[in-house]
Amino acid sequence: MKKQIYESIIRNSKIAYLIINCKKDNHNKYIGIEVLEQNKEFEKKIKLLTKNNVFNKEATELIINNWIKGRFKGDEFDQFVKHVIENGHKRIEYTDELNTKNILIDMYYLEDYFMLVYSIEYNVNHEDEKLKVYNWSKDLNGVYIDAYEDYDNKSKSGNKKLTLGKKDLDLWKESEVIKFREEESYVISNRSVKTFYQTLTQKDGNNLYLESTIWPIIDNNENIIGTRGFSVEVNDKLVFEKSLEQNEENFREITKYCESVFIIRDRERATYVSPAFKNVFEVDPDDLYKDVYKLDEYFKRAGCNDFFDINHEFDFDKCNEGIGKAKLDNGKEKWIWYKFLPIKNATGKISKRVGILTDVTEKRKMQEEKNQLKLDFFANISHELRTPINLISSTIQLIKLNLTKLSPEDANKFYKYTDIMETNSLRLVRLINNLLDSTRVDAGFINFTPINSDIVSFIEDICDSIVEFIQFNNMHLVFDTDTEKEVVMFDPDIIERIMLNLLSNAIKFNKEDGNIYVNLYLKKDKITISVKDEGIGIPKEKVNHIFERFEQV
Repeated sequence: MKKQIYESIIRNSKIAYLIINCKKDNHNKYIGIEVLEQNKEFEKKIKLLTKNNVFNKEATELIINNWIKGRFKGDEFDQFVKHVIENGHKRIEYTDELNTKNILIDMYYLEDYFMLVYSIEYNVNHEDEKLKVYNWSKDLNGVYIDAYEDYDNKSKSGNKKLTLGKKDLDLWKESEVIKFREEESYVISNRSVKTFYQTLTQKDGNNLYLESTIWPIIDNNENIIGTRGFSVEVNDKLVFEKSLEQNEENFREITKYCESVFIIRDRERATYVSPAFKNVFEVDPDDLYKDVYKLDEYFKRAGCNDFFDINHEFDFDKCNEGIGKAKLDNGKEKWIWYKFLPIKNATGKISKRVGILTDVTEKRKMQEEKNQLKLDFFANISHELRTPINLISSTIQLIKLNLTKLSPEDANKFYKYTDIMETNSLRLVRLINNLLDSTRVDAGFINFTPINSDIVSFIEDICDSIVEFIQFNNMHLVFDTDTEKEVVMFDPDIIERIMLNLLSNAIKFNKEDGNIYVNLYLKKDKITISVKDEGIGIPKEKVNHIFERFEQV
């Protein structure tokens, strides 16, 4: 039971632990180590030190044994291990040449079985801070039977606290003690280990932030006789970072089961890539842990430059998103939607970015199929509508042909009406074409066929073609331009449809006997065409909705 509790402490601790055995040679001398178990915190720290991502026990064992060969000469390692066995503990302190970080290795020997705990402690962000560690033992009534304070992890210099024989209520506020006693009751009833954070108020009014780990004391008969624990005093900045770290752990746990890819990255490397990456990109993400910009290669292969810009020419502290086509190592092509958001550290600076990438290939394919079905549907409708219009147009031509047999005076009476019929037949054709083209635009299939031509005379001809119709509605058309001729590139069919739609709306919403103004102006390298009537106008609150489908303003 004691061993299980101890191993639980190792696995769940926020301190980096490694459990090992020491190997001997044929001369019964210690020459290296064998890794038995390593916790997640150790893997996280060793990845940071070596800038590598893949670390199983075999890889760790190889790195440490190589370090031992370079660190110890002759029988030094054998003497070091024997000192640990005899005294229970020994520390090594050195500076890592690659990262210039201070590394502390505490080695312990444990009671009845040969197990060494390899602890890595190095001050990465808090070199100037002096952390206090409080160790204690209590009986089942919560009375302190042992307690001392350990400064800077130097146990031999610890000072006894005046807490022996007292309870927590004698030292702290009742409201703050309740949580601590609840945690102690939990570890006693469940025979387990618990790590938690707590804030205590000192007598001087200052807050004391603690990360505490407690577990039951078990005698040789497997009876629980009390609790033992230690608390590390941290400042509010460390509390924030621990909270952030815990949130990141929770985030990783959640993303294990998501189909989308989640990536946490710094400016150069990925620090986390969710398992979905292998499903989406059909390859392991190992390269991203060395260089996150390897992700760009998938998109550059497919000729997509947008994602390349996202990774190289974006503001690190801003959100960015988009969609791009990626080409996988196996030749497959997929459409990927992505979004990256900045993450702030305790000082408010952007230190990381979290991104989500979703395979939208099937969704995009379904949308394309949907657009094609819509296009086919309207194409069929257009065909069905064109058939009777063609018959009407043919009949009009036949009537005109027979009108030549009448006297000019009688024929002119009919020509006026046949011309109106013919104009409106053509207008119906244009409406059908507009219906089909709007569908093509939505589906992304619109054809743009520009020509070089005089835009002034083109717009003027359109206006002239409907002057009679405007006058028939008791209105007046005024065409004005500041240039007599301007050759530009434009699609005549598209411009004609736009102008007819605008003029149609102007006639529909103009006041009786009102004017319709069509103005064409040249502004530097642009042509501005405006259509204005004297009707009720568009309310300001509706202006932003004029381009929405079927919107009435």
